[in-house]
Amino acid sequence: MTRVLVVSGDRVGQSMAGPAIRCWEMCRLLAANGHEVHLATPAASDREPDRFELVTSSQQTLYRESAWADVLVVQGVVTAVYPFLLNSGKHLVVDLYDPYNLEILESFYDHPFEERMAQHRGHLGALMAQLHRGDFFLCASEKQRDYWLGMLSSAGRVNPNTHGRDRLLRSLINTASFGISATPPKPGTEPVAKGVLPGIEADARLVVWGGGVYNWFDPLSLIRAWPAILEREPRARLMFLGMKHPNPDVPEMEMALKAIRLAEDMGLRDRAIHFNTTWVPYDERQNYLCEADIGVSTHFDHIETAFSFRTRILDYIWAGLPVVSTEGDEFARWIADRGTGRVVAFEDAVSIARAIGDLLTESGQYEQASDAVRRCQPEYRWERTLRPLVAYCDNPEPAADLAASPPSAAEIEAMAELAGSALAPRGTAARARYFIRTEGMRRLARRALRSGRRKLVRALAEPKALDGP
Repeated sequence: MTRVLVVSGDRVGQSMAGPAIRCWEMCRLLAANGHEVHLATPAASDREPDRFELVTSSQQTLYRESAWADVLVVQGVVTAVYPFLLNSGKHLVVDLYDPYNLEILESFYDHPFEERMAQHRGHLGALMAQLHRGDFFLCASEKQRDYWLGMLSSAGRVNPNTHGRDRLLRSLINTASFGISATPPKPGTEPVAKGVLPGIEADARLVVWGGGVYNWFDPLSLIRAWPAILEREPRARLMFLGMKHPNPDVPEMEMALKAIRLAEDMGLRDRAIHFNTTWVPYDERQNYLCEADIGVSTHFDHIETAFSFRTRILDYIWAGLPVVSTEGDEFARWIADRGTGRVVAFEDAVSIARAIGDLLTESGQYEQASDAVRRCQPEYRWERTLRPLVAYCDNPEPAADLAASPPSAAEIEAMAELAGSALAPRGTAARARYFIRTEGMRRLARRALRSGRRKLVRALAEPKALDGP
């Protein structure tokens, strides 16, 4: 039995987004395989754990929990918020399923350049610190793995030690995609959408957008396609299941507001297009999926798309729904190879209308796609996708190169401090409060001392104006 601490940067509860869901399922599966598991989350949870323990993240709690654990599993920028996790001396698993360094480029694309650079440096600093320190890495697809192998190579982690242990480097980084439950979704006793929500009649043909509406998605082309879809199938209805992220720390997305405004301008809101302005709770999403006919995901052509792994599509697979998705990502290739739906062109309302219209009106095409999705379901069950994590926790060991020559605590601390500095809020008082909460008074004092020294050095180095006569 291994003691495992999973540290989530996202809130866990009745309503959860992808990162929190993944952490929850990791803990559930590790506990089912005989490990003692604790899940640390940023806020108290209203959800009962399944054979594992929940704790609320704080510096004091995570110090205690990391001392207890044999293996730490981290995700996102939690090591920038709690940098001591990097030099705890415990086996460190880094979950890279969400390439947040690419996502942040799109999230802040329209922001002032100085803010964009600060966010980029902070997130890249957090990532590089993890790449230098991790013992084992997880990602969501083979394409992602190629990307992360390049990053690990640049960080010096692909070397004779790691290659000597495993010439395919699977012991350094392996693929563990997002997953689905082995238990099929079951509808509730009462309908939740059809015949209940405004504009969605009992006999509607329901197309669902299963997750959040973020700035790197393209709901606008989908909405523009809807009048043409209605011409072919007047009962066609579109429902966005989550417009407000369940984590209040995630800011409201401009694209979500644009989608609502466009539907209103077209006279379709609450008539043919419905927006759930909150977030469907995790255990209730099956009620909507069981009433749905198609799952849809549309996005733009950029670097985030190329390396993404759209977790909402896993819900469509779980429910056996044909999928309509934009070209260019991992699931577009899966749809084309497996016949599980239709791939549409970037920002092409005509292509979207044709794909959804065909599936809604051609029963033969619909059934073929639905059957193909169901045949794929066993491949994506959590028990299968997370095998590499379970195997590592069954027999944890340090990475071969770190065992031979571990980075010094000073090196790790310097990388983590750089990331924390970039991610901290602007303003002296706000930064001080942030560093006290995440690093403590002693680290804050050291930061202030180093900052003072740097300012003194710069002042001494500046050329002095000559005195006048």
